[in-house]
Amino acid sequence: MLKNCEVCHRVFSHPARSLCQQCFETAQMSFEAVKKYLRENPGATVAEVSEKTEVPVDLIYEYISEGRLDVVPRDARLKCSICGTDIKVGKVCSKCRADLRSTISTSAPAWESTPRRSTKDANRVHTLDHIKKR
Repeated sequence: MLKNCEVCHRVFSHPARSLCQQCFETAQMSFEAVKKYLRENPGATVAEVSEKTEVPVDLIYEYISEGRLDVVPRDARLKCSICGTDIKVGKVCSKCRADLRSTISTSAPAWESTPRRSTKDANRVHTLDHIKKR
């Protein structure tokens, strides 16, 4: 499928990525630079990492929220998108995640509430039944 790159708007083809090959490689180099700097300087701040690696602060926070960094800057502050409490990684805190899981597990899907046909009826061709009823 042909797509336009989100960064440079060139047309490219890739089944999963939203960036062309050139922009993807640039993004990977930026990520690797941040990751390397944080491993060498574990107590660094987000501003310091941004200044030394020339990677925008927003992009560093994106790496943190995606959970891609092993070492996180000491002043990195993320907020839970549901309740707003401080979190280290991701978009949702552990309490809200547990609440969501319990809500999902207790609510039955719509297809489970419909009555099931017997095995004999399930294996039949139903088109004939519809023609006979006409």
